[in-house]
Amino acid sequence: MPSRDYCTTVMSGGGTCPTVDPDWVARRVRESASELLLLDCRSPDDFARCRVRGSLGVSLPASVLVLRRLSDGKLCVSSVLREARQRECFQSRYRDVPVVLYDADGAYGCDGQVTGVLVQRLRQDGCQVYCLSGGFSEFHSRYPEWCDTSESDLLSSPVSSLTTTTALLGLETLRISTVLGPDCGSPRDSSVDDPDRCDSGLARDDSPGGADPPFPVQIVPFLFLGNEENSTDLEALERNNIRYVLNVTHNLANTFEGHGFKYMKIPIEDHWSQNLASFFPQAIAFIDEARQKRVGVLVHCLAGVSRSVTVTLAYLMQKQKLPLNDAYDLVKKRKANIAPNFNFLGQLLDFEQLLNLQPRRCCCCDTPCRCRALHFTSPTRSTPDSGIDLDRWT
Repeated sequence: MPSRDYCTTVMSGGGTCPTVDPDWVARRVRESASELLLLDCRSPDDFARCRVRGSLGVSLPASVLVLRRLSDGKLCVSSVLREARQRECFQSRYRDVPVVLYDADGAYGCDGQVTGVLVQRLRQDGCQVYCLSGGFSEFHSRYPEWCDTSESDLLSSPVSSLTTTTALLGLETLRISTVLGPDCGSPRDSSVDDPDRCDSGLARDDSPGGADPPFPVQIVPFLFLGNEENSTDLEALERNNIRYVLNVTHNLANTFEGHGFKYMKIPIEDHWSQNLASFFPQAIAFIDEARQKRVGVLVHCLAGVSRSVTVTLAYLMQKQKLPLNDAYDLVKKRKANIAPNFNFLGQLLDFEQLLNLQPRRCCCCDTPCRCRALHFTSPTRSTPDSGIDLDRWT
C-alpha cells in the first residue's frame, strides 16, 4: 500500500484522488508487478508508442454516451480495456491490489474527465484508486527503463500472457449488442484474436433477441443492412430489388460488380484508429441515390454489426433528422445485435452535434450549447430495446 503521506489531486468535476509518485510506482513494478494495476488513460496512439511496463490500455473515447454509461454503472470498467486478456487480468485482481491511473502529464483537473469518471466508478466498485503524480511524462523522464516502447513488449509482458478464452466483459444492464453473433463467431471475426482490432466493448447477448434475423434486414423501405454472406446472396439481392451495394470493408470483394449492380467501397477496418465519419457524405449520397432511383441498397461489412451499422445510423440521422438515440432505436428494432465500436459511437455523437439534432447543455452554464466541449446530456426518451432507463441519466 502507498504510504499515508501521499498528496491529493483535484479531478475534473471537483472531486479528489490520492496520488502516488513515480518512485513508488517504479519500485512496485520492479519488485511486485502482480500487486499493482496500472491503467493508461492516454490516447491509444500514445499507449501503443510507449507506456509504463505492465500497463493496461483504456480504450474509452471521451464521448457523452460512453462516459455516462460508465458513470451510471451500466458499463463495467473492464470492458473499456482494449484487449480481452487485459480485461481478464483486470477482472481477476482489481479488488485486491491498488489501481493507479495516469494520463499524459498529470493534469487531471484540466482534461481529466475520462480519468475522473474512471476514478469515481472504481471507488464505487470498492477499489483502492490512485493517480500517478506528474503522469506518464514524469515517470518516463525518471524511469525510461521501466517503459515499454513496442507491441512485442506489450505482448510478452505478464499482463498479456493470460489466456484469451474469457468472453468479453461488457455492459451489465445494457442489452444493445451481440459482438459474437452467428455471422461473427469465427476467429477471423472476433476482435479477441487480433490485438489491433477495436471491439465495441459491449456485452455478448445470449438471449434469443440477440440473434441476427434472416436476410434481408430492411431498416426502412429501400435500405437494407447485412454482412459478408448477405452481400454474396444473389437471389436475395434480386428478390429485394437491390441494385446498389455499399461495401464498408477494406478486404471484401464487390462480388457482382459489372453484373447490373453499382458498388461503393469504403476501405475501413473496425479499428480505433479509423475515421469512418470522413466517408459519411459520400456514403449518404450513395444511399440516397438508390432511394431516388427507387431501387434497394445494401449496406454491409464483415459481420454486419459495427461499420455498416455506423453508416446506416449516419444516413438516418441526416436524411430523417433523427437524433442518435432515435436512429439507434429504429435500427435495433429491426436488427437486435448491432454494436458500433466506441470510436464510431464517438464519431456519430460528433455528427449529431454537427447536424444540430440535439443541443447539449453546457458544463459551465445551464444553456443550450453547440460547442465541441465534452458535456453530459439528458436524452429525451427511453430506449425500450436496449434496456436502458434513460430517465436515470438526468
